[in-house]
Amino acid sequence: MADMITQGVTMNRLIHQAVRRDLARFTDALNRFTPGDQARATALAEAFGHFDTMLTHHHEGEERTLWPVIGDPDAGNRDDVAGLTTEHESIAAGLAASRDAFGRLGTSASTADAAAASAGLAQLREAAETHFAHEESEMRGLCEAADPVALGAAFKRMGRDASPAEGMWFMQWVAEGLSGQDAAALNGTIPAPIRMISRLVAGRRYAKVQQAAWS
Repeated sequence: MADMITQGVTMNRLIHQAVRRDLARFTDALNRFTPGDQARATALAEAFGHFDTMLTHHHEGEERTLWPVIGDPDAGNRDDVAGLTTEHESIAAGLAASRDAFGRLGTSASTADAAAASAGLAQLREAAETHFAHEESEMRGLCEAADPVALGAAFKRMGRDASPAEGMWFMQWVAEGLSGQDAAALNGTIPAPIRMISRLVAGRRYAKVQQAAWS
């Protein structure tokens, strides 16, 4: 059980790492944005759309699949999980504000919409950091108190309800920039044939979207 929990906690941390990486890149890109640069505005809006999908699916998957297991009242963790869900709601509000602003920016490339995107992103970033700090400090203990059979089944189901295309994109997104122990941990979680298919299906498009947004 300890190995299973370590794998699950590590995967959760890698997802958080990808979110933090992209939030920092969006913030930097908006700080450097030149009003009227339609190509960059369009690229940022597309990149944010993918980011929005990844983060939304991750949190919805946790609430649907993992929370019922680690929030089992028999383990006495219901209040802890309720707090995590409230934090998800704050992140969803930040995503909604950012989603609207990035959508407008993608068509207007205006100063006002860039400023609105920055404001939404600041709200999202604060909510995400609060939640990640809380979840990363509590997740192992919550998992250790859960029923091991139910927990194992929940970990296996995580992400299974995403479309194949989203799953392929997710693997590229989480893997970007990883090295050393983090890369080894991801490789130990996702079988090599699946990683290869992800690179073939989504790798080139993923790299193109990132290049357009950040270069």
